[in-house]
Amino acid sequence: MLAYIDHPEWRRLIEDSETLDAILSRNIRQALSLIVMMGGDYDDSIDSAFLRVWNGLTGNTSFIEDVHALAVQYRRGLIKVDELIKGFVNILSKRSFSLVDLVMMSNYMKLINDINLLDLGLIVLYENPESILAGVREPPDVIPNRILTRELEVELNMKCTITRRVFSVHVSRQYDSGIYVVDWSNPGIVPYSKFVESRIEGVEVSDPIFSSFVRLRARIVSKVVGKDFVLTLPKPFGVNTDTNYCSSNVFVSPPQSMNLPDFLKLVGKLRGLGYGVHIAPFTRVDELVEECLRRNTQVE
Repeated sequence: MLAYIDHPEWRRLIEDSETLDAILSRNIRQALSLIVMMGGDYDDSIDSAFLRVWNGLTGNTSFIEDVHALAVQYRRGLIKVDELIKGFVNILSKRSFSLVDLVMMSNYMKLINDINLLDLGLIVLYENPESILAGVREPPDVIPNRILTRELEVELNMKCTITRRVFSVHVSRQYDSGIYVVDWSNPGIVPYSKFVESRIEGVEVSDPIFSSFVRLRARIVSKVVGKDFVLTLPKPFGVNTDTNYCSSNVFVSPPQSMNLPDFLKLVGKLRGLGYGVHIAPFTRVDELVEECLRRNTQVE
């Protein structure tokens, strides 16, 4: 297992489920900062530590039980991919849930089956609560291929006062594409904005995964496809990068808060698992993909 806690006060790479359970038992809210990069070997019992933490955060027992049932049925080969997709769409259409439930659902599927909705050809996009706090609603017309929209409520801290705001969650079908972007920078759900460009006047204005999906029509997944891929830098580290990074069509976006020791440790773990890891001098995966598309077009 490989996972990362992206908590402002405690950031760390996690390599086994025992460590994960110990961390979550000490501070259950760190589960909201969890990004599962590789899973598939986690305890699938209804009494697992992760499900207890999830229930402690939201108390949404019916939703949790539905997700658990789907995850276990798929793991045991009782349902196929198309049935899994229908099951999730049905749950998200009919059940009540929160943004926390969506984060936990995605991480739980990764822990149990090493997949989430991204690998099923779907993508969950949510309206960034920070924009809502600033009084700005993000227009849904920038989102393609929508099959489901829900309006949810979120509690936000505004000037030391808790206020409730409505925000949108959309589920879309992904494009067929030969370009794969592996999202290890979000917990399986992606914030969207009214901007699909990566930057405006040098300022980053969109999530790199959102931009990759909408503007470049890349296929967003949570699992590495094949054995060779290109890894972006979390931030501008002074490390050696490869010159032939456009030789692969699989691009991995790691957590952008990751420090250099954890990044190097991640690279070492991946190479130890037999992956061919190329490091590119980019911090945004959408800009990396766009550069490689430009280079490959020139070669042709």
